[in-house]
Amino acid sequence: MAHKIYENFVLENKLEDLLTTHINMNQFATADNSLQGEPGMIKKIHQYTASGDVEDLAMGDGNTRDIEVSFTEKEYKVGTTQGRFAYYDEQEMTDPQVVDTGLYGLSTKMTNDLTKTIVAEFDKGTLTFDVSTTGLTFDAVVDAIAKFPGELTDQEGLFLLINRQDLAKLRKSCKDELKYVEDFIRTGYVGTLCGVPIYVSDAVPANKAYLATRAAVTIFTKKGSETEQERDPNTRKNTVYARKVMLVALTDATKLVVIKTGATA
Repeated sequence: MAHKIYENFVLENKLEDLLTTHINMNQFATADNSLQGEPGMIKKIHQYTASGDVEDLAMGDGNTRDIEVSFTEKEYKVGTTQGRFAYYDEQEMTDPQVVDTGLYGLSTKMTNDLTKTIVAEFDKGTLTFDVSTTGLTFDAVVDAIAKFPGELTDQEGLFLLINRQDLAKLRKSCKDELKYVEDFIRTGYVGTLCGVPIYVSDAVPANKAYLATRAAVTIFTKKGSETEQERDPNTRKNTVYARKVMLVALTDATKLVVIKTGATA
């Protein structure tokens, strides 16, 4: 059996497909593919705030106050996320699924690493809501929505990202409100509260929840995955490298409320 040589673009497509289908991170963050720079370079993120007000003036009068803009600057370092998968010709000859399974594992680990990085940025949110005494309830979610500055049109774009343990507590606390809902009777399902969809991830720490929109966190990345392959003809060992050059940053802290639900509060 002849050894199969994979083209790099084939591997890149495989990885992109697996990364997308495993978990779509675009629902939690804004994707920005315009990143310019190499690993190790510093990118400065400005979080802007406008202050001041307009004035009602009589004839001949002028403004006494200005609209002023201030910002907080934070530095982020461009990093490389890389994984390596190795296999031998004999393994592929024995079982052709070895390569596909290895690529799936490689992409899954890359995805999990990205998820962990995004959650770490959510955890930097400056708007907090402490419900440690009452726990995560329907009322707590309602009050957390009210913490957002400015107006929200039907909570457009909001989501609630929580841990599995907190989802169980939320389900129990909502049992009285949901006892007449058919889906709850059949499956115990809590998919949305106040129109806000709920997503569960083990990457979210217990006793915390993040109420946010995609505008809170931005993923700056160079477009597409990069792959490289190398082969040792003497030992018939093949190695596949996959990487992304990116940084993840909290870019709009006004679009995020960190709900502290337990001991972490």
